[in-house]
Amino acid sequence: MSTLVDRLRMDEPRQPGWTPRRTDSLCPQCLTVVPAELDSQDGKIFMYKSCPEHGRFRELISDDVDFFMRLERLAATIDPAEPRAREDVAADGTGPLAQAGTCPMNCGICPEHRSQAMMINIDLTNRCNLRCPICFANSDATGYVFEVTREQVREMMLRALRTNDPRPPCIQFAGGEPTLHPDLVEILSEARELGFPQIQVASNGIRFAREPDSARACADAGLNIVYLQFDGLSEDVYRQTRGARLVDLKSRAIDSIYQVGMRTCLVPTIVKGLNDKEIGPILRFAVQNTRQILAISWQPVAFTGRIDERQRMSQRFTLTDLAHCIEQQTGLVEMHRDWYPYSFVEPFSQLMEAITGERPVRPSCHAHCGMATYLVVNARTREAATIPQMVDVEPMMKEIGRLAAAIKRQAWRGNRWYLSLAWRRLRKFFRAEAAVTGWDFNELANFMASFVDFGSRYPDNEARRRELEGTEAHALLLQGMHFQDAYNFELDRVRRCVVHYAAPDGRMYPFCTYNCGPVFRNRVEQQFARLRATGRASPGQSTLLPCPSSP
Repeated sequence: MSTLVDRLRMDEPRQPGWTPRRTDSLCPQCLTVVPAELDSQDGKIFMYKSCPEHGRFRELISDDVDFFMRLERLAATIDPAEPRAREDVAADGTGPLAQAGTCPMNCGICPEHRSQAMMINIDLTNRCNLRCPICFANSDATGYVFEVTREQVREMMLRALRTNDPRPPCIQFAGGEPTLHPDLVEILSEARELGFPQIQVASNGIRFAREPDSARACADAGLNIVYLQFDGLSEDVYRQTRGARLVDLKSRAIDSIYQVGMRTCLVPTIVKGLNDKEIGPILRFAVQNTRQILAISWQPVAFTGRIDERQRMSQRFTLTDLAHCIEQQTGLVEMHRDWYPYSFVEPFSQLMEAITGERPVRPSCHAHCGMATYLVVNARTREAATIPQMVDVEPMMKEIGRLAAAIKRQAWRGNRWYLSLAWRRLRKFFRAEAAVTGWDFNELANFMASFVDFGSRYPDNEARRRELEGTEAHALLLQGMHFQDAYNFELDRVRRCVVHYAAPDGRMYPFCTYNCGPVFRNRVEQQFARLRATGRASPGQSTLLPCPSSP
């Protein structure tokens, strides 16, 4: 591999402390698994790989070596989940698609997968009321309709619960545009009856804006959060990303969602040179509306089709770019102080287990998958500070790990008295002089405790809303998750994926094999689709030939 890298990269000195990372990737043309290496060049991180048939490829991973190394350094080492047998694989390892070492073409999920699901995704339909040029699902432009029945959805939810222990804390219904599914309200009710603590839909918000009664029906059925497509506050941006004027509709949707007790997570898809200048305005908009908006989930664009290197480099937007833009455009979040990989909070998961006696889902995704922080905002003054600004989070997390280990050694494990003990031990890490008005250490402790007793504290949307309106300062989750494409694909990341798709073929798929790389979405949809010109096919039947089992 070093010979390959030496041929591909310029003779630049490596960043001090940098060591090349070896991994496996895909040829972006034939999808063959090929060895790859992450190495530094001119202060940036690139992936280098070569396919015997299609030649060599270079892809930008990060344009800041120090930031990339920070996320790797802070990622927790989490023991892998026990491999789970798939229903189409016999106990002796034989059966269709049971070959070892065939990741990522062996999803189901195969025994090579190492993370339990933190979120279950289910696509309800590929119908949509927009034609978005940047849609990775290619929704409503395939020539066929994919729309699962209520019975199929129930079976997918049951399978997700059977194959994940502990149970996933969140389920998200997506598409297409899930609000177009005729049985959405009944599906939401069944998800609530099955005990999913948090229920989401990923929506463009058009129906909620135009039909407020639909928002009310969804909230009454159990919907908690709307993952709202939100690419900026400029009509010119929406014209390019979504092909329509949407600014007013987005605002109306957010209001409709909040009026019925639900909250919104803004989901901007970011393309360099198109809407990266909207990152600051999006964050400032959220700061002005923290009662309605609980989070922003930035998603740098993934290239799902073939695109030459020059165009990729001009449009590629990485997590490093995101951190830099937020700091530069707002000054509210410092790039090298405030961002942490998702797995950083693993010691807190251990503390939750020690106190409650219940095993939580581990945040075991790969360090390269995403990052997060919290911005605390005073709803009256708009004063804002990040939790890492107010709290010495790294030593605090180490102390939490020690507390969890100590509690687990005690005979009264599961006694919630230990929670108050933990808060007393953690007070020394709080910086009162940097705190936002209305957010003292007691508020921090209350915020952390809400993750421990989430179910009993928030039995419904109104309970969440009452607490929210009774507090002066609100925590706004900021996160970025860079979904993969065939150019920057890492098999190590796929095996640690914690966002799993449940599909009507009876299998579970990591997000980054369902939507990119092998793109199992296309096979599943075609297997269970009907032609637009025909009548609706029976559940599980197709008027099209099923896709082949190989790409």
